[in-house]
Amino acid sequence: PNYANLDIFNVGNPNILIDTAQEIAKSYRFFGNINFKFQFNKYTALQSAIGVTYDKVRESYFIPRAGVTTDTSRNAIIYSRLGSQVERLYSIMNDTHLSYDRTFSRIHHLNANVGFRFMDSESSDIFAQGANSATDQFISVGTGITTQRTTGGELGNWRWLNNYLGLNYSLLNKYFISYNMAVDASSRFGTEIPDALNIGGLKMAVLPSISAGWLVSSEPFMSNVNFVELLKLRASYGLTANDDIGNNAARQYYIAQNLLGQEGLVRGNIGNPQLQWELNKKADIGFDASLLKERLTVNFDIYQNTTSHMIVNDPTAAASGFLYAVDNGGGMRTRGIELSVNSRIINKTQLKWDLGFNIAKYSNTITQLPNNSMITTYAGANILTQVGSAASQFYGYPTNGVYTSDAEAAAAKVTETAPNGSALVPHGGDVRFVDVNKDGVIDARDMQVIGNPNPDFTGGINTTLTYKRFTINGLFTFSKGGQIYNYLRRSIESESGYQNQSLAVVNRWRADGQVTNVPKATFGDPIGNARFSDRWIEDGSYFRLRTASVTYNVPLKVKGIRSLKIYATGNNLFTLTKYLGYDPEFSATESVLTQGIDTVLEPQFRSVQLGFRLGL
Repeated sequence: PNYANLDIFNVGNPNILIDTAQEIAKSYRFFGNINFKFQFNKYTALQSAIGVTYDKVRESYFIPRAGVTTDTSRNAIIYSRLGSQVERLYSIMNDTHLSYDRTFSRIHHLNANVGFRFMDSESSDIFAQGANSATDQFISVGTGITTQRTTGGELGNWRWLNNYLGLNYSLLNKYFISYNMAVDASSRFGTEIPDALNIGGLKMAVLPSISAGWLVSSEPFMSNVNFVELLKLRASYGLTANDDIGNNAARQYYIAQNLLGQEGLVRGNIGNPQLQWELNKKADIGFDASLLKERLTVNFDIYQNTTSHMIVNDPTAAASGFLYAVDNGGGMRTRGIELSVNSRIINKTQLKWDLGFNIAKYSNTITQLPNNSMITTYAGANILTQVGSAASQFYGYPTNGVYTSDAEAAAAKVTETAPNGSALVPHGGDVRFVDVNKDGVIDARDMQVIGNPNPDFTGGINTTLTYKRFTINGLFTFSKGGQIYNYLRRSIESESGYQNQSLAVVNRWRADGQVTNVPKATFGDPIGNARFSDRWIEDGSYFRLRTASVTYNVPLKVKGIRSLKIYATGNNLFTLTKYLGYDPEFSATESVLTQGIDTVLEPQFRSVQLGFRLGL
């Protein structure tokens, strides 16, 4: 009945955590919506939808002192750990619009919508953390010592109003034009946005767009072109925006802080009353075609997105007490091309084969930044974003193998700046970093772009083969180019501590004259062999069989049963890639600044499903 405490190596007892530690979470949710529609006549209708959501989450945890290794805070040794948190969310939304749809003289068709959308979201997050209760029988935050108690939270109130107008007109069902206008207001916007539309004290974004289409295949001069069933040209230009800029970034706010047991408030940011929406101007030209009795379809688009007023963290002077201020100082241009082709290769009564592919390519260029460039960090990577270049390039040290001997290292006549700033001379088994500026010192001035996470192109191939009652489907996806930072490999090949390492380090440098690309193992890595360099940058190209399935349509003559299909489906069956990590297809976060960084994310798993579909 009695558990052992820490062992002689100061390692804790997992049984105590399993039986004594507590982690409890309780969640409640209510949501619903109701829709009203009033039809004035067969052309005009008024519609309104209302939705409500209420969430509550209550969490608590307790980590005992017995059998658990201690930790160190800024002013005490931590034994037991206690915490609680309550999150609440209440939101209500409404979409009300008047619609009109009518055809005049059989050749003019008009569809119009005018209305507004409103959302009010109120959220709160209240937490408390404590430590060092007198015994493991006291598990609430209030039983911990005062100097280790921290309380805080966050309010996430947000309101959004979208007024919209949509007009769609077609003539003879072959000439099309659409006009849309959105006028948006958000509580996240600042109150002093220059040159913004001001209605009742609200700063509003005015976002028009227009598109046009021409169904060329319906023209008389196309009547003798027998191999073309459909040809439509289209073009569009419009403005879009988002208010994903943080609930309180435009306003000054305060955060809680504990100093020696005294709880107080300090400034949490530098408010920016001119903070506004990120604005995107998008132009697109393309066509849709159906040829050879619809056995071949082609879709093509070429586009350019010009984004201005991008949210960036602008570095501030140290005297301000903050690392950065949030403003609209960024800009980016993205150009791309997309092509999709689908065809019916074989079209027999009992044998049909469909084959299609799509391919897309894009390139982005930063057009505006404070100070023309910035370096951000994530998972130990340096990420360079600068005007005139693609966003989020990897910025680190180029390498050229490993010194095979002390003599070879001495002949290089370079010194290396260690992470602590001291100058060290490399020896045999150390990484041969490239002296880019030829000054005899390996330091930050030798860093350069060592990788670009943006792929050269991406695409997919889909195919369907039907023979009598059997159908085989397959979907392949691929990506060419685009580098990946393998954070996991850097962790398990750094050779600097007690952590277990990968099998690659078996080939590490051990003696003069040995030729290898794996440096020697050195505790603490004093010279920085494992620093962020092109050693950890890999090619992210891949070719993957995403899904494949076989289906058999069982012949039935049973009353009450319309159809029966038996199928087998496989997902992620194989991937061809040179990437050494788990999966080359991932995204660390949604931010453009963390693309191509593999932080040991859960890979896509292989699965096989067997089943049937019964139609009654």
